[in-house]
Amino acid sequence: MDMRLHVFSMSKKNSLNNKYPLGVFPALAFVADFPPVAPKSHRRTFHVRLRNLGTTDKKSSHKIKHRKIPREHIKKQEEKFMRFKKMVSMLLAASMCVGALSGCAGSAKSGNETTAKQETAGESGTAQTQEEKVAGALKEGGDLKIAIPQFQKTFFMPQSTSTGDWFAAEPVLEQLGRSDEEGNYEPWLAEKFETDADNLTFTITLRDGVKFSDGSPCDAEAVAWNIQQYVDNGKASEVCNPKSIEVVDEKTVKITFDEWANSWDSAIGAVFILSKKAYDDNGEEWCKTHAVGTGPFIMDEFVTDNKVTYHKNPDYRIAGQPYLDTLEINMMSDVNTMMSAMLNKEVGVAMKFESDSIIKQLENAGFTSIGRKTANVADIKHIIWNSKSDKHPMGDLKVRQAIMHAIPWDDVASALSGGIGEASPLFAAPDSWAYKEGTEFYEYDVELAKSALAEAGYPDGFETKIYCKAQDNDTATAFQAILAQINIKAEVVTMDPSALAEMQKADDIDGFIANRGASKMDFTANYIRLYSTEGIKNHGIMLDPPEFEEPLFAARAAKTLDEKKEKLQEAAVALAHDYVMITPLAVIYYQSFSDPALVDTGIYDVSLEQWTPETVHWTE
Repeated sequence: MDMRLHVFSMSKKNSLNNKYPLGVFPALAFVADFPPVAPKSHRRTFHVRLRNLGTTDKKSSHKIKHRKIPREHIKKQEEKFMRFKKMVSMLLAASMCVGALSGCAGSAKSGNETTAKQETAGESGTAQTQEEKVAGALKEGGDLKIAIPQFQKTFFMPQSTSTGDWFAAEPVLEQLGRSDEEGNYEPWLAEKFETDADNLTFTITLRDGVKFSDGSPCDAEAVAWNIQQYVDNGKASEVCNPKSIEVVDEKTVKITFDEWANSWDSAIGAVFILSKKAYDDNGEEWCKTHAVGTGPFIMDEFVTDNKVTYHKNPDYRIAGQPYLDTLEINMMSDVNTMMSAMLNKEVGVAMKFESDSIIKQLENAGFTSIGRKTANVADIKHIIWNSKSDKHPMGDLKVRQAIMHAIPWDDVASALSGGIGEASPLFAAPDSWAYKEGTEFYEYDVELAKSALAEAGYPDGFETKIYCKAQDNDTATAFQAILAQINIKAEVVTMDPSALAEMQKADDIDGFIANRGASKMDFTANYIRLYSTEGIKNHGIMLDPPEFEEPLFAARAAKTLDEKKEKLQEAAVALAHDYVMITPLAVIYYQSFSDPALVDTGIYDVSLEQWTPETVHWTE
């Protein structure tokens, strides 16, 4: 069955009805119906550096040298992969689920002033653009239901360890800044950001007269309190470890640091602002299931693992916005349920499809694609290893490297992404700052993998467990098949997210599946929060080699963008290639769809974690 999939791009400069083909990819009749080997023109040559972990001297490293692969060897590999394909097909038959929204974005700015450009109430009437007029008459009011492929136990409390989902938060809670397509944060709730000449002071100037929906002022005291909550709750690294947070006057907050960090604009800009009054009146537990913010909508109800409902904020600061009267976000784990809801017009937007067959059905039904192939709207399916362990096989670098040789990279990535993703040798999308051109994949060679495993002391393989959340079952099942090729018998254990988090902390785990992290150009802040010793999301099972942490923190302190990219790439290579602390399996570019009568959804214009609910509207 030879089907083909067109991937489309949208731009803010164009109507959503205009589609621009980015490329054509062989589609999968079934998730594991991929060619046994890549076409000759796409085959890669490979080498892997096996570094002596006791030294940083690169001269002591040695290589598995590139060798010309005889045709008979290729034929054997093709036969092996056909067997592998059949195994994956059986194992994946009931497991194509979708991943979760996550992450935070960032960029570097220094010694500058950034001022917001925003139409506020009383300045310009409505914010309708000429493009919108051309696209169709703007309809004031109306209702919108959105389907997202995930559940959440709490609503949103970014300052606590229970964060919730950014997407569901943004109709109510606004950030101090918003990211552009390059990952740079521009003021949003703030009026401007400034840094001093020494880059040790970050000053936030707030907008005049902004209020929370409970009537309390969104002033410097409220903003300073929100930022301080990160520090008080063990998440100081999320806001670049401030030395002090000072209320200068009603509109001004000054933050000082001990050392220059070029991610201040992204770290501080990404802070969601909650009502301090609501927190003081009701407490933290209440705020985990309720939200009071400055956003275009007011939350009516949060139903755990079900939905969030909102109504229009009549006092929103931007004149004429939001356009919608009500908004509802429905949580659905099953992609077929989401597709049916879309086809039956029960929802106006359905999020994050990976299946080519579903994508084709929605395209053929006339729904508008709102997905793009860019690092800012991507996630990476990957395995995080217990690389620090002295009681699990995965604590041995040789074992982790052996497993890397058992992965048919392009084919697995295609299977896990519905044919619209790609493989990456690094935990980075190919157009992100962390991606180092020329980084080579480990060679897919099952016999080499078995030999390396034997050298590590496991000639007959071993038994292990792959832990995952329900939405990552597809990745775990595919990886189960990968390991089976080299006699590693893996049991897939599906766990509740909170139970899995506790398991990770207890170190009683070989590794677990994750799906996060790529939705940005600048990975500095994300690497720090997820994988460094400073990171709030680092559960303590990963190594902290100097080859990773030193360039990572140097990237944060870099004075130029070129230096930052160079150091970030060094860290990326150490993380996923040299030390194999994680194994990226697929970069995922999700496809989402909207009703063609819905204009400017504001979804995926920039990144997975940011949308503009105030601009969403129907046509007459």
